[in-house]
Amino acid sequence: MEKDDGKRTEEGLQRQPRKKLKTAPQKQQKTPRELRFDSFADSMDRSSSESSEDEEEATPAVVPATEGLPPPPKRKRKFKPLLIPLSRTLTCPDMVRVDRCNRVPEYGPEILFFSGGSALRDLSGVLKDYTHNSIHLITPFDSGGSTAEIRRAFPISAVGDLRNRLIALSDQSALGNPAVINFFSMRLNEDSTKAHAEFESILQGKEPLVKAVKMPMRSLLRRHLQWFSNRMPTDFNLCGASIGNLIITGCWLEHDKDIVAALYILWNLLGVKGKVRPITGAHLHLRTQYDNGDEDVGQHLMGKRKPPQKIKSIDLVKSLEDGTTTTRQETKLCHLDFVSSELIASCDLVVFPMGSFFGSMLANLLPVGVGKAIHRCQAPKIYIPNTGVDPEMHGYTLSELITCIVSMVEDDLPRGVKEEDKPPEDDTVDPSDIVNFVLVDTENCHYCVPIDKEVIEAMGIVVMDMPLVNLEAAKHSKSPTIDPTKLAQVLLTLGS
Repeated sequence: MEKDDGKRTEEGLQRQPRKKLKTAPQKQQKTPRELRFDSFADSMDRSSSESSEDEEEATPAVVPATEGLPPPPKRKRKFKPLLIPLSRTLTCPDMVRVDRCNRVPEYGPEILFFSGGSALRDLSGVLKDYTHNSIHLITPFDSGGSTAEIRRAFPISAVGDLRNRLIALSDQSALGNPAVINFFSMRLNEDSTKAHAEFESILQGKEPLVKAVKMPMRSLLRRHLQWFSNRMPTDFNLCGASIGNLIITGCWLEHDKDIVAALYILWNLLGVKGKVRPITGAHLHLRTQYDNGDEDVGQHLMGKRKPPQKIKSIDLVKSLEDGTTTTRQETKLCHLDFVSSELIASCDLVVFPMGSFFGSMLANLLPVGVGKAIHRCQAPKIYIPNTGVDPEMHGYTLSELITCIVSMVEDDLPRGVKEEDKPPEDDTVDPSDIVNFVLVDTENCHYCVPIDKEVIEAMGIVVMDMPLVNLEAAKHSKSPTIDPTKLAQVLLTLGS
């Protein structure tokens, strides 16, 4: 009996370390740090160290119970993605890449456009079938048409070009909202009395285009218009007003005058297949300086002089004046927001597209920060000059227009005069870092400026001279225009 008691005592001594091993996991479960991903490795290291201390106190009989356990996991190192320069030769257009984008447009390339106006309406309509990730940074300095009356009444950026691009990129299929798009595209009568009567009918929901919109969208759109109507000046001119412009303005008023918030709401209502943003939210106007020293204030006057005069430069001013005052307005600065800066720097292709050269395209480069973002972007950059007649390009060659783009970007970069330890001549920018390609069709298209290929190629820029028009349509037209499908195929190839 005494021997048996001795055995039991020895067994009890041998079991004591095992009780300590069982308590360690319980402490580990109560530790809240294990719920945090970044501290998961630390907690495992701590629990393994605690168990090792227990093993030192334990007798040799418990050692075999831990031999088969895996070693504690090592702390994982966080690796940043590696950025490497890559150059390749492409067939342009590459229909394999184009077809791939057509199959899955949700994963299409992020092609970024600096534009304004209606020049990209047809291209945007084609591009949305291949990518839902295109980025459109729109100039907000327009001062003509229905937009001019809105900007006279409210301190808001130009909304007309934003409306055009939203409609062009919207889902116009049966699965989308065609009734909303039709109502968004409506314009009031040119007669003042009829225009006010139409507007009142819309507010009451009696207009046929309003009735075609299903609830609750009809209620939302009428609410935005009601916000505008309640704050509309008594002398506001509704003649020929765009309903889409009034809806955007009403939404802007309703959401604390935040244009980005207003566009996001309408982006969802219209089912837009792409990103549309103003390049800046500043309420400013364009000023044009000509070679002869004359000036015009307002985008609607740019390039309208007869006989045509060469535009020397553009800048921004606060007030829309007629230029007859004796005191000249000071140049105003505006800044690019962080989101747009990141969109530029991380996109797959930067496009300086066709459209009014100074008023629509180059004006987008005026805000502080745009040039830095372009220079930071490692994606290909392409310039597509206007076909036909553009009065704003009068007096230039194609290489000089490219130089204007490069100079605008260069002016936004840190200069040697700002850095005393660096001479200004070391701060020059290689033109091929800003514009890599120029896309033209000299065989089928007419350009209002000389195409000096040799000078452009000497700048290190590749001239892509290739068919861009529909040859069948060109036979029946004296001035054929660029086919949007062919152009989209080129851009998708470069951006994919």
